[in-house]
Amino acid sequence: MLMQIYSNFSLCLQKVGIAILVTAFLVACSDEVAEPQNIEVVEQTTPSAFELLNPELSASAKEIALDYVKQIGADLNQAGLEIEKLQSSITALIDQTNNENLLRAKETWLDTHSAYELTTLHRYFATQLLGEQNSLTLMQLQYQINPWPIIPGYIDYVEGYPDSGIVHDINVNLNIDSLREQHGSFDVSEVTLGFHAIEFLLWGNETGSSTRPATDFYSVEELSQEEIEIGYSLEQLSSNRRRAFLTVVAETLVEDFRALQSLWLTEAPRIREHIESTSGTKLIVVLADSMSAMLTEELLLRSLYPMLNGDFVESIQSPYSRSTQNAVSSQLSGLERLLLDRQTANGTSLDLIFSAISDEFSEFFYQNFDASKSCLVLLYSNREIELTGPTNERETEIVECINLITNMIDYNDRLKFDLTN
Repeated sequence: MLMQIYSNFSLCLQKVGIAILVTAFLVACSDEVAEPQNIEVVEQTTPSAFELLNPELSASAKEIALDYVKQIGADLNQAGLEIEKLQSSITALIDQTNNENLLRAKETWLDTHSAYELTTLHRYFATQLLGEQNSLTLMQLQYQINPWPIIPGYIDYVEGYPDSGIVHDINVNLNIDSLREQHGSFDVSEVTLGFHAIEFLLWGNETGSSTRPATDFYSVEELSQEEIEIGYSLEQLSSNRRRAFLTVVAETLVEDFRALQSLWLTEAPRIREHIESTSGTKLIVVLADSMSAMLTEELLLRSLYPMLNGDFVESIQSPYSRSTQNAVSSQLSGLERLLLDRQTANGTSLDLIFSAISDEFSEFFYQNFDASKSCLVLLYSNREIELTGPTNERETEIVECINLITNMIDYNDRLKFDLTN
């Protein structure tokens, strides 16, 4: 019961926080991305005990942070290319609608979404170094690019409601401005933009093995007699509106991601200056905090805690493609790459720096990391998880994943204690 109360409270705070931030952004900013805000350079402080005892490791931390900035740019470029491929595959589906092109669009969505989720840790790192306005802009763009959970019936038909959604609401214009206006207009889950709107349009919301047929995207070029008598135009027919919806949301995804890239490219030089003027101790804390924040927000608060309470609608990121395990694997891979792949000229990695600070990190962190990755992939791979209540066995699996991730966060956070004492 205590866990349920805590989880509900945390999730409530999270939703309220998102709503407040999004509202503040919309009030404070125009439709264009806000002007870049200068980063305040921290004042030089007296070297910490760690820096005095380990000057080489401190210098290595700065080198790794600077290299990480380059990696963020490279990963964003790659994700941008994948998003453009997704738009091309959707254009091919609309131009020539058949099962083969629908399958190709689905496969491209899976690859593209994984590439984007690989950048999750980057955003948590960036928000610690951007100014307040730019952090707010980044959060708004994230809400437009990859919001979840979504209300599928707000977009298109679901079982039992064949005429639901904007696809069937001829009073809603299907253009970029209109979809932006509809996005989260009354609730943050009323989503019309981003990856998961596209996911639902491609897969549909049928139970069992049924998915959306390619015929849902057929172009209708002639009205029936009944439709003529009702007064419909070709543009108002659900199949044609669905084609238009999918086309526009793909175009908007490209536009929003380019805005995110532009924000990063503008701020990257200032972030490098910030890193150059910041102590190695502070940079280690920033990197550790980024990892802890990602694990806490993305996995515990948004997914595992609501799942433990039986809320499978809110806890599953990609229920229509059944690929949440892919997204989580990409998120954890981003964390692992930062720890192991970013190395200085003499071969020092962030993992070696963390291990030099904390014996517990080197001994226990990766045990929990490997186990949690396996636990989460198994948990999210269960194709029935969002359709059934938790059994005792399922609750045990969820609690196991929670404990493993919590242990990772604990070992990570102890670094700061060992670093400053």
